[in-house]
Amino acid sequence: MVNANYVRVGRLVRILRGPRQDKVGVILDIVDANRAIVANPTDPKMWRHVQNLKNVEPLKFAVPISRNAGKKEVATALTTKKSLEKWGKTKKAAKIAATSALANSTDFERYQLRVAKRSLSFWTRKMFDESDKKKPVSQRAVILKKLQKRAAKYDAKNAARIGKAVAKKAAKKQKYETRKAKKAAAQ
Repeated sequence: MVNANYVRVGRLVRILRGPRQDKVGVILDIVDANRAIVANPTDPKMWRHVQNLKNVEPLKFAVPISRNAGKKEVATALTTKKSLEKWGKTKKAAKIAATSALANSTDFERYQLRVAKRSLSFWTRKMFDESDKKKPVSQRAVILKKLQKRAAKYDAKNAARIGKAVAKKAAKKQKYETRKAKKAAAQ
């Protein structure tokens, strides 16, 4: 898929590496083919600075601003378009927020999360086991039911053939033992 979010003045970008990693800013001016001036007046760590274009990811959101716009113009453009709120609702922003929340959490918070996950899986399993008794709902129970159905069908289809083979083998064994007994009696 081609990325059609071209680098231009007013485009929102996400910083990929460095001290401002995962911060969002607006391109204010393009210095040359490799650098642009980026700022975000709503974020205190994103003051106006030159950023390498290899270190930014252009987002699908843009605001209408003029080249080299001031703080006030950028702030009003961001609030009127609500671009930062729209970015905050995307899956990528949610994933970044979750990653940073996990990284900034304490040991006890991570322990609470682990206990909550275990509890959720326990109650989910219990609920599925109860409903599986009535009718197979979980993937495991559905697969087991299909396998049992196939096995019963196979047994019903091949029971006569298997019975004949077992009887033939028993007859052959009986015949062998009678010959052996006759040989022993003849000697």
